[in-house]
Amino acid sequence: MGDAPDIVVIGGGPAGSTAAAMAAKAGLDVLLLEAGAHPRVHVGESLLPGIIPILEDIGALDAIEAAGFGPKTGSTHRNWGRTPHWDLWFRDSDAFDQAWLVERDRFDAILFEAATRAGARAHQHAAVTALHWTDDHLTGLTWQPRGQPPRTVHPRLVIDASGSRALIAEARDLREPIEGFQHEALWAHWEHTGRLPEPRQHQALFAAEPDHWLWMFPMPDGRASVGVVRLHQPEPHGTSRDYDAAVAASPTMSEVLGPNAKRVTAVRRERDWSYRVRQVAGPGWMAVGDAAGFIDPVLSTGVHLAMHSAWHAATTATALLRDDDPEALTHYASHHRELFEDLLRMVRFYYQQNVHVDDYFWESKRILMRRELTPRPDKAFVILTSGLVQNLALRARDADDDARRRGRSLDATSPSIDDGADPDQLDFVCIHLRHHSERDEHSALYVLIEPRDPARRALARTPNWQVNAIAPRHGSDPVSVPALGPTIRGLTALVERLDTEPSEPLAAFWRRTRVTLVAQVRALAPAFTLVRVFGE
Repeated sequence: MGDAPDIVVIGGGPAGSTAAAMAAKAGLDVLLLEAGAHPRVHVGESLLPGIIPILEDIGALDAIEAAGFGPKTGSTHRNWGRTPHWDLWFRDSDAFDQAWLVERDRFDAILFEAATRAGARAHQHAAVTALHWTDDHLTGLTWQPRGQPPRTVHPRLVIDASGSRALIAEARDLREPIEGFQHEALWAHWEHTGRLPEPRQHQALFAAEPDHWLWMFPMPDGRASVGVVRLHQPEPHGTSRDYDAAVAASPTMSEVLGPNAKRVTAVRRERDWSYRVRQVAGPGWMAVGDAAGFIDPVLSTGVHLAMHSAWHAATTATALLRDDDPEALTHYASHHRELFEDLLRMVRFYYQQNVHVDDYFWESKRILMRRELTPRPDKAFVILTSGLVQNLALRARDADDDARRRGRSLDATSPSIDDGADPDQLDFVCIHLRHHSERDEHSALYVLIEPRDPARRALARTPNWQVNAIAPRHGSDPVSVPALGPTIRGLTALVERLDTEPSEPLAAFWRRTRVTLVAQVRALAPAFTLVRVFGE
């Protein structure tokens, strides 16, 4: 093994595995060092949809989809603020309808395997024992495989994904506590648990009490993760007795868990003290994930922030090492700071218990307006708390998808299929409508039906298909336009009603449903005229 890899990644958790996989897929020589070994127990089972395009980019999405993790459709809140009971549904983001509630030991192992498949030279039981500096430049490090002599390497760049150990931040005295978030988490796994009633059976549950809050994450086979976050604990000392008492004293948690629920693991304790790192990149190094800062877990942003910062760090490393971009590190640090501050601002507001749910929505809208995004307040909250804001991986995928969908929608050469044509195969179906406004203006609306792809955002998903809408004169979010939104929603609901055959090819779906579909489209409000239905 050479002593000068392009990149050494310290830590094989979600951040380190993501950075290593992305950099290796870009063709860089990557050495990934994990001090422990997989699988390992870790808190943080509740994931956000914002990681989906990142999982696709590192080649792990198929494995996550096949792993049997429980779906997470959003979150249900009890006694949070002055609104006794309210919900967040990921589907209201008009992007993704679910994420997952995972066992972190299996989830982290899948990501580590993805890094190995991508070409990273991955080692477990490989502890970094020293960092080597020349002034402020990180020039090398020493690591030791278990049972073997230490080895010193001199990479072109080090990515610190060492988690809360934050090796570089500690070495350079860069860690700063965030006041007001000295909390303590106690958590364990339970069996034979109940669920929230339909349609909330796949929701993460959060319940607030005066000096703590509780979570319940349902998992397959009647299992659940149950946690207690004790607020304002400058000296963490919670015990299993404190944990059991808090769960038993919560009427909400007792009701949902049910009479047969039983704790089956030891109570684990995590110190949830939030901190920031003043500098997240410098000569020869970058910090990602918890090594670059940690925000209270109340919005489940930990894994998302870890994987997103790692994705960005890997693309930055490629620009820095391959293209010699002198501004790459500055751009990384600036973007990380802005995203971190947006999430921290929302977390601070989220802990205010003297406001109503609409206040959370409006605060989200205020945050997004700083980013020139102006969705309605409730949608702003969902977008922000789903990991979709400033998500560079999603932005890159959206740019590709938008170009592809616009090309399909505006392609006048695609054959019409609303005249009785029976294609043997179809990759998409596009319904072209003309909208007539009160001012006698005409605009085009295209509704696209495509095979379901979990990595791509969609306005709506049915068992087999995903539906999106494009209106060239109305920007990137036509469903938010009052004159168009109800019609778009109605067409997506129609596709959902007609999608009744499992694993049906799109051509077969069209042959089976075309008469009903075209008739319903022709019967739309007078403001809409069917131009044609076409596909390829």
